[in-house]
Amino acid sequence: MAMTGPGEITVLYVEDDPVLRSLFAELIHGRGGISIVGTAANADAAIEFVRTTRVDVALLDLALGPRSINGAELGLRLRQQLPEMGIVLISQHLMPKFLTTLPEQERHGWAYVQKRGDLSPTDLVQVIRATAEGKTVLDPSTLDGQRVDGAALERLTPRQRDVIALLATGRDALGIADELHLAHTTVRRDISNAYRVLVPDVGPGYDPRTAAVLEYLRVTRPYDFGDDD
Repeated sequence: MAMTGPGEITVLYVEDDPVLRSLFAELIHGRGGISIVGTAANADAAIEFVRTTRVDVALLDLALGPRSINGAELGLRLRQQLPEMGIVLISQHLMPKFLTTLPEQERHGWAYVQKRGDLSPTDLVQVIRATAEGKTVLDPSTLDGQRVDGAALERLTPRQRDVIALLATGRDALGIADELHLAHTTVRRDISNAYRVLVPDVGPGYDPRTAAVLEYLRVTRPYDFGDDD
């Protein structure tokens, strides 16, 4: 579907709804070094595609129609073929326990994100990049109901809010320190403290940065699915 450049993360998007498949592919392709190299409507087409094309991450809708296995089962099959492939499950339904049912040694590079009105392309790109790096990402809304609301932001200090807002733009700790004229160690401490407030239950092996940014954006940018970064 697309030519790729050096360093780009190649993604296969599997969605049975042709309208959503076209929309998501168009919104994500080219953002943050992400290249949608193919799309598929069902599991059989996805499995066939990865036999001939390099795919770093598979973005899978959970429900793929009555004639196909679901996205979770497809993810397991794809990982049998390509053990280092990142798998991002996306669904309007919550499956908070699914990733915990995987053997611990198999959980790397998996993500579960709830499909909702305020999920922006930028959010999804961050999740895709995290799974490509072998990190595990759980949408905070799936963590046993421990989703925070706007009150959590009130528990952040003004500087912590500034730091997490810049983190959501993709800056790293050094870039944030330069922007705010702070010591690098101060910024790192503020980031860690913000994580503890926004996603207190993210366990070992999971990616707190992506989970915290998702939660921050969900609270501060409700129903944002435009094409602006």
